[in-house]
Amino acid sequence: MEIEMTFGLDSLKQVFSEDNGTLSSMRLLSTLIVVIVLGNWTWFNITNNTIAGFDVQDIGLVLGALGIKGWQKRSET
Repeated sequence: MEIEMTFGLDSLKQVFSEDNGTLSSMRLLSTLIVVIVLGNWTWFNITNNTIAGFDVQDIGLVLGALGIKGWQKRSET
C-alpha cells in the first residue's frame, strides 16, 4: 500500500476553507496570530540563546484566538 503525500496550494486552500468551499478569514487570522506569537518567541529565544517563558498576554492572545474560533465553530452547528 502506497500513501501519496502532497502538500501544495490546493491542500492549504482546503485547510483554510469552510465546509461549503469558501475561504475562512477566521481560520486565516487564528493561524496568523499563532504563527506570529510563536515565531516571535522562537526568534527571541534563538537570538538571546535562552529559553524564556511565555508572557501572560501572549498566552491570552493565542488561547483567545483559538477559543474564539472554537466558539464560532460550535455556534455554527
